[in-house]
Amino acid sequence: MMKNFITIFIVLIIFFQSALFAQNQKMLLMGECDKTSTLNMLNYLDKRANISLSVDNNITISSNNISFYPIILVCNNDYLKLNNDDVSLLQNHLKQGGLLILDNITSDYTFSIFLDKILPQSQKKSLSLDELFLDNPFNINLDQISLELEGIFINKKLSILAIKNTSLINYWQEENEEFFKVGSSIIFYNLTR
Repeated sequence: MMKNFITIFIVLIIFFQSALFAQNQKMLLMGECDKTSTLNMLNYLDKRANISLSVDNNITISSNNISFYPIILVCNNDYLKLNNDDVSLLQNHLKQGGLLILDNITSDYTFSIFLDKILPQSQKKSLSLDELFLDNPFNINLDQISLELEGIFINKKLSILAIKNTSLINYWQEENEEFFKVGSSIIFYNLTR
């Protein structure tokens, strides 16, 4: 009985911390990202975890505004269009705890060049969803989802998540609940760790 109470109490603290941290936080979409479908996924997250994020898209990042975006999502290989200043800003942002999600990576070669540019000393690691979300807070049906993921961790925190040969945004456009759960889990994981 006491163990259940403590577990529930810890979960409530995590949710409360997430809600507080996410206040006034934004997610930045860079490239050809569909803002409406991303908002649909974020609404799903808000209803189930009380984490509310707003979305900006295709703004020019600077040292003055990048800290407002704990999560940056780059779509359709548009990470290749980032200039040296953008890469430098992103590099510092990642080292301070930000998360960069690269949706639909289609070339291992260009992805490797980008990683060498943004985090040259880091090693990428192949990930599975069940490895990434050990506690599976949104009950993703892992048998229905097949994603090829690679990540880079800084100080044991996920800094770069690459989704290879699949677009989360396309599934969000289709309002696929399992992929809403995947997106929600990525954000929940990042904001609570």
